[in-house]
Amino acid sequence: MSRTERTPVSGTISHADWYLDELGFIDHDTDLTDGLKYFYSQTGIQPYVVLLQYDPSVWTDGKWNEAAAEEYLAQMYHETFSDNGHLIFAYFACENDSEDMDGTFYLYYGSAAYSIMDDEAETIFWSYFDMNYNNLELSIAEFMGQTFRQTADNIMHISTDGNNNPFMTISVVFAVICVIVIIAGIIVFRKMNRKEEV
Repeated sequence: MSRTERTPVSGTISHADWYLDELGFIDHDTDLTDGLKYFYSQTGIQPYVVLLQYDPSVWTDGKWNEAAAEEYLAQMYHETFSDNGHLIFAYFACENDSEDMDGTFYLYYGSAAYSIMDDEAETIFWSYFDMNYNNLELSIAEFMGQTFRQTADNIMHISTDGNNNPFMTISVVFAVICVIVIIAGIIVFRKMNRKEEV
């Protein structure tokens, strides 16, 4: 559960398309887009899912080339969006790939999205992703849409466990102040009584 308070990004211009599927893996697209739209409504960041065909420029001798992928997504972001409030969730298919998706998934953010998708939020995202990816009852569209929905619910709420509950903290502080005031009142009252006895 997230322990960080986050404020939704404002001013993100909604892009007409929510995903690009070069692989033909998305069947019922609302299973995906409903989750993406929910994430957008909660965070102010519009996600864009891209499933990309095998490109040898990002697989050097069969090995994942992160720098080349980053450059590819930077160019895609620049050509697709006019503001910094978007997030690209990309899948780069490997050679001889299948619906088992043995390629590489990658997140690329606009600069405004970093206020939400910090290290903690990204860790939470990948935790849900792994859980849903390994749930064979979910389709590809479902597991990705569900990952975004669950992530939004988690990262946009502060944990209410133990000392992380702000209401609990306020209550404890208020109770301590009340006790101090009562003790101070008793001490003053006793001093006044002693003066009267003298």
